[in-house]
Amino acid sequence: MNNKVVYFSKVKPDAIIPTKREEDGCYDIYACFNENEIIIPAHTVKLIPTGIASAFPPDYRIAFRERGSNTKSTLQVMAGQIDSGYRGEFFTALYNGNDCPVTISKDFNDVTKTYKTESDELEEVFVPYKKAICQFAIEEVPKVIINEISYEDLQKFISERGIGKLGSSNK
Repeated sequence: MNNKVVYFSKVKPDAIIPTKREEDGCYDIYACFNENEIIIPAHTVKLIPTGIASAFPPDYRIAFRERGSNTKSTLQVMAGQIDSGYRGEFFTALYNGNDCPVTISKDFNDVTKTYKTESDELEEVFVPYKKAICQFAIEEVPKVIINEISYEDLQKFISERGIGKLGSSNK
């Protein structure tokens, strides 16, 4: 394996290999499923299949991130690291932050919102299947040495914060 190459395979024939413009810092990832739609209920997390798998050197990891356009649907990427040794299909954990369902659908070309007729309350959000659902960055894995020491010895390392907890910096 070349130490600077990330290899991708399609686990499903309709999958899209991640894309990126030269000037972009991250690669786009697309959903890939056989159904016409996947519904993510309000305030829940759903694993969305991508139809892709990878192989790359252990000097790197893949870190999932939200796309700016995710703000249109209030979908949030909940977790996501792909380790170099993982050869299975990528799944993206998407959280629906709305009070209504979000549907990733093959029937829509743009993010579309429907509202209840008797109010301005959001009824459902539709996200186009053909649009990227998240992005990833390829990050170098730092080579470090883990060394266990006593807590007493650890406290001898000088720091401005010390043992200050959440909010202790008053910033």
